[in-house]
Amino acid sequence: MSSILRIEMLIFSLLFFVYIIRSINKNIFLLKNAIRWLFISAGLVIFAIFPKLPEWLGNLLGFETTSNFLLIAAIFVLLFIEIKNSVLLSKQQNQIKLLIQELSMLKDKKEKK
Repeated sequence: MSSILRIEMLIFSLLFFVYIIRSINKNIFLLKNAIRWLFISAGLVIFAIFPKLPEWLGNLLGFETTSNFLLIAAIFVLLFIEIKNSVLLSKQQNQIKLLIQELSMLKDKKEKK
């Protein structure tokens, strides 16, 4: 990997890390939801500093090229995040439904008095 590409990758990953930290500080992200993005950005920084690491991991897992390994890894990480978000969304939808039902019952009791 050329040194210009390594520097660009390092700058991008550090900017991403700073963006996540600033989003947490501004209460855009809750810390518990942003932890995974912090790990991803830390991984990007590590891969930018040590570009042979993804190459070694790709070879270890039997990938022909490093780009194939990185693409599959990114797909699996994003798929995992999407599944976690879907589970969270389902729980919240159930909670909202329960709250609406409880509120309706309370309103009904109040109207009957």
